[in-house]
Amino acid sequence: MKAVSLRIGTQRSVGSEFLDTQFGSKKFSITVTRSPDQLVADRALPEGADVQVAVLDNPFRLTRDLTNILGSARSGDSLVLVCGGDKLYRATLKFLGLA
Repeated sequence: MKAVSLRIGTQRSVGSEFLDTQFGSKKFSITVTRSPDQLVADRALPEGADVQVAVLDNPFRLTRDLTNILGSARSGDSLVLVCGGDKLYRATLKFLGLA
């Protein structure tokens, strides 16, 4: 299954991308960040009861981890994906259909 994403232009935080993503029949609001501290400082974290946070730190499991995360999330959930480095950040955006 392939993810398709569009950038959301309303939020800004250095080192983060804000996306509307479709994965199969599900739609999510996803924040991909390599700077979680800046995201908190900018008060750009999503709010609500359906926010899931995942740390991505293993490049060898990235595709499997993202497939599992998106597959288990419910349509309408907000996801925050914290990437442990620039390579993981770029690979995550590529998986989500941006890079």
